[in-house]
Amino acid sequence: MTSAAIVIGILYVLSLTTSVVPLAVGLEPKGESRPARQLLVALVFAATQALMAFAGYLLGKAISYLFGDLLPYLVFAMMLVVAVKMIVDSMKVLKAKRLYSFTSNWGYLLLGILSAMNTFLLGICGEGYLPFGNGFFLAVAAAGFLWSWLWIRVPYAPKMLRTTSFVEFSGAVFLAVIAILYLFTDLVR
Repeated sequence: MTSAAIVIGILYVLSLTTSVVPLAVGLEPKGESRPARQLLVALVFAATQALMAFAGYLLGKAISYLFGDLLPYLVFAMMLVVAVKMIVDSMKVLKAKRLYSFTSNWGYLLLGILSAMNTFLLGICGEGYLPFGNGFFLAVAAAGFLWSWLWIRVPYAPKMLRTTSFVEFSGAVFLAVIAILYLFTDLVR
């Protein structure tokens, strides 16, 4: 792997997991939350990001024979679909439509699974692009943990909506650029 491919792989993983950011910011009242609880929630987000990516990878591997020579175009299309979904989600954040409050651990698990749909969708394309090989799943877990751990500790304020929306929007832009690099250059592979 070239150094450019490593940097692009890191940006890919970080961009892919930015959907955790707006969910973590609006998740629970910060004054009432203990650090142990925040750690538990961050671990749930990390685990669901990695498990959903792995589940998508297994599904994609099972049906990869259907893709044949179209696999690079499928990877490109899936990256663009996820990027567009992230842009739409970032606009919803501005309208405060992606804020959740849970008191049970099952709610955190459900939210973690919902936030990991991007990793699931791009995991399906793992046969075509899986930076870091099997280390990809560990990288996704680490990025999901770091995003959620950092942002769950940020006190919620209405002005944070713009910041979190910008983070997710930026992730979408990076993902779209990586999709173009994937299809039209050899930098990513």
